Parts: sequence; structure tokens; C-alpha cells
Amino acid sequence: MRTFWHLVLVLLPLIAAVPSANAQDLIDRRQRREYRIQPSGISLDQAVEMVQRRYRAKAVRAETVRNGDRLEHRIRLLSADGKVRNVSVDAESGAMN
Repeated sequence: MRTFWHLVLVLLPLIAAVPSANAQDLIDRRQRREYRIQPSGISLDQAVEMVQRRYRAKAVRAETVRNGDRLEHRIRLLSADGKVRNVSVDAESGAMN
């Protein structure tokens, strides 16, 4: 029994040190395909924050896609009055279309 408690005391800090991932965050990352494309300029999260502030709307979908030789973030917004808007953000420069 004493060995069991020693084992628990050794393993408890190791278990606590393992970072836990929020399930919704993992789902969001998969939907954005963030694990596949890593732009060198503006991240998808930065683009979403920038677009939400500018248009005062909530992002309901966001993804990074290749458009020719450039990467762009495509963000779908939903405003408080129910209007949907699609915005493209250049991943290198941050320019919005």
C-alpha cells in the first residue's frame, strides 16, 4: 500500500503538468485547417480578431486557403442584425477584401 501512495505522489505532478486541450479549440482548429497551412505574415486568429473589430460582427467560419501563389484567410461574419458577410484577408499583408 505504501508503494501505491509513493507512485501516486510521483505521478500526480506529471499528470498535472500535461497541457489539456479544450475540445472546442481542437474542433475549431480542424475546421480552419490551421494544422496544415501556417502563413508567415498574419495568423488566422489575428485576421479573425481584426475583421470582427472592423465590421462589428461575429466570425462563424474561418479558414486559410491558397489562392494562386498567395495564402488568404476567408472569414464569414454574422452581424447582430442577421446579415452575413464574407471577407478575405491577405495572409502576408493583412489587406482586407
